[in-house]
Amino acid sequence: MKKLIALLLAVCLIGVAVVGYVTMNKEKQAETPVESIVEPVPADPTAGEPAQQEPTEEAPLQVKTLDFESLYALHDPDETVLTIAGQEIPWRDYFYFYYSEASQMDQQFELMQHYGYSMGWEDQADEEGHSYADLVPLYAEESLRQLITIENVAEENGVTLSEEEEAALQEQHQGNITRVCGEEATEEDFYEYLQSVYLRPELYWRMNRANLLYQNSYRQLYGENGELLTDEEALAYMEEQGLLSANHILIATVDLTTGEALAEGIVEEKTALAQQIAEELQEIEEDEARIARFLELKEQYCEDGGDYVFGSGVMVPEFEEGTRALENYQVSDPILTQYGYHIILRRPLDADAAVVTTSGSGLTGRSMAANVLFGERMQDYLDSLPVEPVNGFQAPVLMDYYG
Repeated sequence: MKKLIALLLAVCLIGVAVVGYVTMNKEKQAETPVESIVEPVPADPTAGEPAQQEPTEEAPLQVKTLDFESLYALHDPDETVLTIAGQEIPWRDYFYFYYSEASQMDQQFELMQHYGYSMGWEDQADEEGHSYADLVPLYAEESLRQLITIENVAEENGVTLSEEEEAALQEQHQGNITRVCGEEATEEDFYEYLQSVYLRPELYWRMNRANLLYQNSYRQLYGENGELLTDEEALAYMEEQGLLSANHILIATVDLTTGEALAEGIVEEKTALAQQIAEELQEIEEDEARIARFLELKEQYCEDGGDYVFGSGVMVPEFEEGTRALENYQVSDPILTQYGYHIILRRPLDADAAVVTTSGSGLTGRSMAANVLFGERMQDYLDSLPVEPVNGFQAPVLMDYYG
């Protein structure tokens, strides 16, 4: 199942209007808490159908497609099929998410086949044993729960949209009309298009507003960049993630531009220098004096050093292991890596220091913690929403309509 670790809803209108809800790992989540993210969707319908080879008598062309019209005809559009936290969900809204999931997966299968990978509806999709066909109704329900989660959390915290945000949505809407239906298209043309992808206008606007409500809820609860999160909460998160803080002096034993090893005699001199620096710092008993002297020596000798906050797997292994072995304000022996000798001074974690990640996000520990805590808060709310089928409703079996 998709997890709402970071929950975003955005209307994507490239070929099929879809809700782009995403699952991000914690590092990705830390990069952008309030930025619309969309998933791959079918190609632009205005581009025409791709050329197909004529079938031959020896190998007739067989193309399997999903019969969405027959699927949609299973229930009256206004029939209530589910209740989520007491909110009635009509078939037409449920089916939109069902259709969006199935369309995206089908497009993904085609893309994988294009690159020579065989993948289909009956293949196992997760560790729980679900096939891709099984996931379609599960994800459709999850999308509805995400939408309701955003709206309910916003309402409970008094979060609304400003006049400026409503105006921005109107401007975005006009851009959608042009992008999907062309320069001369009318709003009527656009709503006709929405109908063709089983999306009623009311749900379209609801999803657009939900994206901004999500962002505004984050800001109200945690601030623009997590500044409403306390030091204790931020540092607890950083420690839980095993983040480290270190300053270091690099005495290079290679040419840092080319990576080529320096002459043996020069390396010997640098080895002795690194040992001398480390021993001098280790002999200083007071932390403040040691830090002051470290900075002086760094200014004098360091060839490419920095002050880093980082997690596991970001720095070269020797540097990470060397830092982790130190206590705060302790100085290491010279640690040899592919770049040369590092004399490391471990520092206490700082909630407002930028964190180095493999993706280079550069966000602070406080901001990263706020992202994660908000995502967990939203996920907990979503998990608490009761879902009840109405009149024995069961999701249609997708494979019965494929072929």
